[in-house]
Amino acid sequence: MGVTVEVISSDAAVKATREAAALRVLEEFGDGLPELRLLAFFDDHDWSEIKSPPPWGLGPENRGFYTAIKKNTFRGNWNWPQCLTDKVFRKTYWAPGDERFFDHLIYLHGTTCDDATGLVMTFSHELQHFAQYGFRRELWAVGRLIPKEIIDSIRLNWPDIPHEREARITAKRVATKLCGADAVKEYVERKIREGNSAMEVEDWQFSLQLDPSIPYDLEAETKRVFKKLEPHRQVLEKALQGLQSDSDYKDIDLSAYFDAAS
Repeated sequence: MGVTVEVISSDAAVKATREAAALRVLEEFGDGLPELRLLAFFDDHDWSEIKSPPPWGLGPENRGFYTAIKKNTFRGNWNWPQCLTDKVFRKTYWAPGDERFFDHLIYLHGTTCDDATGLVMTFSHELQHFAQYGFRRELWAVGRLIPKEIIDSIRLNWPDIPHEREARITAKRVATKLCGADAVKEYVERKIREGNSAMEVEDWQFSLQLDPSIPYDLEAETKRVFKKLEPHRQVLEKALQGLQSDSDYKDIDLSAYFDAAS
């Protein structure tokens, strides 16, 4: 089916500019995206619930996200913006619930789309997660098992988690090509100045120093990180047990990662 791009804006020129930027990013990925039903939704407002603090939202620093849509919802209790609901679901009167047009979603907040470099970096980042889901799903899922509490306890940050680092590498590589190195540097330095937390600032500082031309081995780096996670093996295995009803997790054997790291 390919990727469907939906840009929300009352300004025709703004809409056209954002659509063109999104299509240029997609061209950079070429055939490196899975043939799954993805909606890339560029809002003209911020989805306030998503920007609320955890555990209810993803935090005020959030610029966008990727998610698979299962059972006609995701993250349960979020109230979808109506314009997004109308794009993802089709009302049916002969069956309970709604019929989905898409099984995957990338959402970008309006404030993210206001900056051309921010749009390109964020869209590229989330497209890389979509590619991970399609082509390296187990590595994507294993990385997502690691909770923030464990990341903090071993003094890591989000860029240290391999599937997140790979997404940041892709974001900087694509943005540098499409927007220019100076624009990327200026954008990242501004995000450092505006950072809402020490963790967010550290994250952007990582991006500033990142060399996206260096090859990255997602599988090898995932196994390397698990060496640091050995003290938390029981917690992670318990978390995996609780996800056995999810098809993305049910066939994962964490011993393949812990044993490889030992």
